[in-house]
Parts: sequence; C-alpha cells; structure tokens
Amino acid sequence: MLLSIDAALILFHLSMKYLGHPEEYVFDLGADRSYSEFFQYAKNTWAIMLLGLLFFRRRAAVYGAWALVCGYFLFDDAFQLHESAGMAMVAAAPEWGAAAQHIGELVLMGSVGIALVAAVFLTHRRASAEDRAVSRLLTVLFAVLILVGVGLDAAHHLLLPQPVFDAPLTTVEDGGELIVLSLVVAFVFAVAICGHRASASTARIADVDSARV
Repeated sequence: MLLSIDAALILFHLSMKYLGHPEEYVFDLGADRSYSEFFQYAKNTWAIMLLGLLFFRRRAAVYGAWALVCGYFLFDDAFQLHESAGMAMVAAAPEWGAAAQHIGELVLMGSVGIALVAAVFLTHRRASAEDRAVSRLLTVLFAVLILVGVGLDAAHHLLLPQPVFDAPLTTVEDGGELIVLSLVVAFVFAVAICGHRASASTARIADVDSARV
C-alpha cells in the first residue's frame, strides 16, 4: 500500500514536469509542503510509534535509538533544520557564496548524524542477537536513505545544477526517499505488529560481528 502511494506520487510528479498536468506545486516531489513531504511526515511518525512500541515491549534501548533517528528525519523535514543551518552559514560567511549554504547544512547533519550513530552503535552492542539482527537491517535501509537523500542532493546542487538534470535527479532523489522510508515502515510494522522475526542466520551474523568488535 505504501509503495503504491509512492508510485502514484512519482507519476504525478513526472506528469507535472513533462506534461504540465497537474499544475499544482503540491505534486512536485521537491517542493516544500508537498503531498509527498506530508506523506513522509506520516511515515516517520508511524515508524517512531512502532519503534517506541518495540522499545517498551522488548526493553531494548536500540529501538529507542532508532526512534530518535526517525524523529530527527521528521523534525528536520517539518522545520527545515538543515536549511536554516545553511542560511545561518550564509549570513556568517557571505564571502563563501553559494557553497556556504551547503556547508552549513552538512555541518548540522554531520554533527547530529555522529550523535545518532553513536547512540545506535552503543545500544546495538547491548541488544540481544535478534534485536541486533533487526538493527542491522535498519542500518542498511537508513544508509540507502542517506545515500539517496544526501549524496544525490549534493550531486544535484553542486555537480549537476543545470536545469536539464533537475526533473530526473529530483525524481530519483525524492522518489528514492519515498520508497526507502516505506520499506523502513513496512519492516518495522512486520516486526512490531505481525510477529516477524529475523532469520537465525542473520542473528548469528550479528553475534559474530558484535564479537569481532
């Protein structure tokens, strides 16, 4: 269901960009306060609630750490935290030009990212093998989300700023974020509500890796 809505939003975006219909800006994947952005708010909220449920059920702090990760993504999108940091950098160092915006954004995201990674790492090590296996898959999904959201965004604005690249890169970047976050919510829902458990092989891998660390 989530992926079906993602696909519809991506198709509406492409239709608006290449066919001119629909005309409303809310169908633009890259626009603030668009339908896709509000859908991401909903998915992050669902993920936080499901991870909170797992935290209280299993008494595993690693789920609380992952809830904080989703909370940062939610508040960053809703209140444009990294954009505000970029504008503050522009005001502080106008001589850096357009690069100041991106530097400010990266400084904030890097600082918060280090703190969140530390929280996940420390709680991951103390979790049970089964909970570590869940955490490992969440790590992969969020790594892909960051690669799409941050890596492609940097390529879009710094390396390929020409208008011809705008529509395809926005589609891949923001459409990719939609899809990956849907996978996160579906996976956490499966674990918290449907009784899904990580496979024994995945759990053993988690144990071996933890022992190596």
